[in-house]
Amino acid sequence: MREGGHAAVELALAVGVLMLPVALVVSSFGPWSERRVLAEAVAAESARSVALTRTHEEGLAVVIRMTDAHGLAAGEVRLGWCGADPGPVTTPTGVCPLTRGSVVGSTVEVWAPLVVTPWGPVGGLWVRAGHHEPIDLYRSLP
Repeated sequence: MREGGHAAVELALAVGVLMLPVALVVSSFGPWSERRVLAEAVAAESARSVALTRTHEEGLAVVIRMTDAHGLAAGEVRLGWCGADPGPVTTPTGVCPLTRGSVVGSTVEVWAPLVVTPWGPVGGLWVRAGHHEPIDLYRSLP
């Protein structure tokens, strides 16, 4: 019985069939995780900013500053206030009541690529995060 194999063929098949898909999945987890953390941070900071300044414009400015710092285009971020479905950052959806005891809710969606290749991202999905911030009952308001 002959036990000689074709090492070159087996190596090529092992790399192509087993290692390449695993490497793509592992390398794609980093950008997805980064976008998930970014969405959570943007939602928290924008809701907090609206609760403190009592203007939705300031919350929108926080979203734009944070996403610009990460190099995201306006089409890769969506924003919604107080339970509204997120819309483009240029025209966010929803309005929150900004009175004592009310709650400001921010929902942010960020586009995350599925597979990142040297030639650019392939596919993608929207990563969603939300945060609610109360407006203090005993805060002095003008």
